[in-house]
Amino acid sequence: MVMNSRNPGDSRGPPEATTLGKTLAEALPQAAASLVIADPSQRGSVRERLLQARLLMTDRELREGVLVRRVARWLRTMPMSRLAFFWPVRGEPDLRAMVGDWLGEQPGRSAALPVVVGDRLEFRAWTPATPMVEGEYRIAVPAGTPPVQPQVVLVPCLGVDTQRYRLGYGGGFYDRTLAAFKLRPVTVGIAFDVGRIKSIGPQPHDVRLDLALTESGSL
Repeated sequence: MVMNSRNPGDSRGPPEATTLGKTLAEALPQAAASLVIADPSQRGSVRERLLQARLLMTDRELREGVLVRRVARWLRTMPMSRLAFFWPVRGEPDLRAMVGDWLGEQPGRSAALPVVVGDRLEFRAWTPATPMVEGEYRIAVPAGTPPVQPQVVLVPCLGVDTQRYRLGYGGGFYDRTLAAFKLRPVTVGIAFDVGRIKSIGPQPHDVRLDLALTESGSL
């Protein structure tokens, strides 16, 4: 099944007011902000809670626009040309149009999307014109493009804590992949504020992110 790689709309949008990040943070439901996962067995219920909070955001369009522009501004400060990001699923922020703009701003840039290969991820080249097919977990992946060694990886986060440890869906693919890099890329977690918690109770296999970005700021 071939899937459309294009995302309509301009990710750049108008610049937000200087107080918007603060306003968004103040409007955030605070129930999860002080949450500490004391036992790994609690992660499943916390994942479901954070997923539902993300899916039920009533001001999603505003929050996603602010977040995408924040990511775009950060990328423009980075002296790199190879970027990995993610195809949005389950209410994740959609970065496709923004990455397409980033690719077009300077020759020689490349972007890639993750593909499940065994128990790890391989990042394969993507452009807005790349044909997409259905991959593992019914997530769209590039059709027949070559692998890319990214310098920066934008990592989707269902939850992220104050120490930049990430809570994903529980498959462990990003943790195993990042741990296996000989030269590890810069890792940037991408999350909505509703996914911010105090601590995921990190385990030895959890890989700490270098940075995390939400619509109201950075960690």
